[in-house]
Amino acid sequence: MADLAIVFHWTPTDCADFSLRELMEWRERARQRSSAEESHGAQPPPPGAARRRR
Repeated sequence: MADLAIVFHWTPTDCADFSLRELMEWRERARQRSSAEESHGAQPPPPGAARRRR
């Protein structure tokens, strides 16, 4: 449920009536969304990588 709270800003009360299956489905959606957000962030170049100049 912590994943749901972080990603969707839901409280435990918001999830209290979910079945176990629903919790697992929403948790997977939270994982996917969290992974998508991470992949869109700016990543620093690896050490020793050539830098592009304008």
